[in-house]
Amino acid sequence: MATSYRVSGGGTISRRGFLALAGAATAAGWPAIARAQAREVKVGYILPMTGPLAFEAQISLNGVQLAVDEINGAGGVKSLGGAKLTLLPGDTQNKVELGNSEAARLIDQGIVALIGPFSSLVAYSVRQVTEKNKTPFLLLAAVADNLTEGGLRYVFRMQPNGKAMSTLTVNNMLEMARAAAVPVKRVAMMHEDGNFGTTMGNHVEGFAKASGFEMVQRIPYNLKSPDFTAELSKIKAARPDLLVISGYYGDSKIIAETAAKLRIGVHALVGLANAAYSNPRFIADNRELTDQLFDGNYWHNPQSARAKAVFDAYQKRFSQVMSSHSVQAYQVVHVLRDALERAASTDRDRVRDALAKTNLADHILPQDAIRFDDSGENANASPALLQVQNGRPLVVGPARFAETKPVFPVPKWKG
Repeated sequence: MATSYRVSGGGTISRRGFLALAGAATAAGWPAIARAQAREVKVGYILPMTGPLAFEAQISLNGVQLAVDEINGAGGVKSLGGAKLTLLPGDTQNKVELGNSEAARLIDQGIVALIGPFSSLVAYSVRQVTEKNKTPFLLLAAVADNLTEGGLRYVFRMQPNGKAMSTLTVNNMLEMARAAAVPVKRVAMMHEDGNFGTTMGNHVEGFAKASGFEMVQRIPYNLKSPDFTAELSKIKAARPDLLVISGYYGDSKIIAETAAKLRIGVHALVGLANAAYSNPRFIADNRELTDQLFDGNYWHNPQSARAKAVFDAYQKRFSQVMSSHSVQAYQVVHVLRDALERAASTDRDRVRDALAKTNLADHILPQDAIRFDDSGENANASPALLQVQNGRPLVVGPARFAETKPVFPVPKWKG
């Protein structure tokens, strides 16, 4: 009796043809079999989908989902015979123990790589799980420098780390002040007291000593605090030129509202990787408050036609403007797709080696090609300096990506 086998695309192949194909694949090595068979590629994500960071997690997931659907709609991973990406979810609730258990669960389900987890505190622990299980871990939004330290081989970070984010943002602000002939000599900072905020605060303080300005106040806070009047009153009394804030959506929103009520008296409010100050929802709901806020953040290249198309697709899909975290989430999936295409395999070690050799120029970020150094950091990662103008976060630096000129100093903060 003749035997036939179903193949990708819905057709069939005879037993003799199948054996010939298998023999050719064996002669060429197992990767050829992977290329000949379309299948799913399991990709895991862990995000704080419930808990205090749920809003940020959802917009990050939107970016991941947009990229996955775009890749699958364009034919999947070509070198794997058109294999489609399948997302497997994990919720950390912003808790370390849950991050570890969810990562382990997804690894056991056969994921090729893990994306997440937004929180630097959770990421620091999860990286040990992925390293032990030799699973590529693509950091999403977590900026603490120590996440790529320790000689780990499976951790990769596309976005700027804490040092790049903080020092480049503050330096951009100082250069802007010099151009406006407005001296900046005194800086105050508020930051959430976790790994993320502490990292940013340490870098700003170190940069102050090296750059000749004084940090007159540095105030860590609990991101769940309902009121920051006392902290901001202390800052106002110190008479800084700039107030730098590094936090998440809810706490940063309260800080900006309170600073406005107190007439804080600075030249500008500046976010560092701030989840609120360049967020379209916060801006839309608080037009007067957010006008002329600054934020040094992950962003897209506003000069890129592809970035514009992605923003349009995101708006159509989710009925909202794409934000900094969804941009990063979208791009990190395409970094993984690029590695999968070059690996031509779902073997985690092959994918890890392909990630290490990344040199991706086709992206939507404000930087040169994405490529990773020996520690897993994107060597060209750079934040954009944004300012909200007329209800939109616009790039005002670096100059090669700028789409408008900054307003500085900002009159309303001087009271």
